Amino acid sequence: MFNRRYARKEAQLRRQCEEQLRGIEISDPYAVDEVCRQLADKRGRPLHLHELPDLGGVNAPCGLMISFDSGDHIFHVTATSERHRAQIVRHELAHLLLGHASENASVVESLLSVMPPGVDPSAVLTALGRTSYDSETEYDAEMAASSLGELFEELAHSGREPGRPGAMTRLDDALVHPRRNRRS
Repeated sequence: MFNRRYARKEAQLRRQCEEQLRGIEISDPYAVDEVCRQLADKRGRPLHLHELPDLGGVNAPCGLMISFDSGDHIFHVTATSERHRAQIVRHELAHLLLGHASENASVVESLLSVMPPGVDPSAVLTALGRTSYDSETEYDAEMAASSLGELFEELAHSGREPGRPGAMTRLDDALVHPRRNRRS
C-alpha cells in the first residue's frame, strides 16, 4: 500500500512539473541556469540564481529559495559538484513550481540570518531552505527535484541529432538509469 501511495504521489508531482516545463528546451540535463532563464520568461517573473556564501555548520542550508514582489531568488552552495548543484537548484525550483510557501516564521527568520547584507526581511514573501526533509513540503520538493532531473534528461535527449551514430545512441541509452531508458 505504501509503495502505491508513494508511486501516485511521485506521478502527481511529475505531472505538475511537466506542466510547468511545457515549452522549455535544453541541451544539457545540468543546464539549470538555462532552465531558470526560460522559466522566468515563461512565468513573466524574474528568477535569479546566486551562490550561497559558505556558512559551515551541520544545519546550514545548501540551498535557499526566497521570493519577493520583484522576483524569485535561488541560492546554492558554491563548493559542490555540477551534479549536486543541479540537484540543489532543481529542489528549490520544485518549491516554486509546486507553489510551496514558508512554513513558519522562525524558519524564515533563521534563513534570512544567513543571507547577504541588504536583504530586507519585511520584503520577503516566501523563504524555504534545504537543510533536512522532515516536512512534507521538503520531501515533496526533493521527490519533484528527482522528477525534474529525469525530465531535464528527457528534454536534453529529445533534441538528439538525427544522424547521430547508432553506437553512440546505444551507449548513451545503456548508461542511463533503467527506469529512464526510453528504448527498453
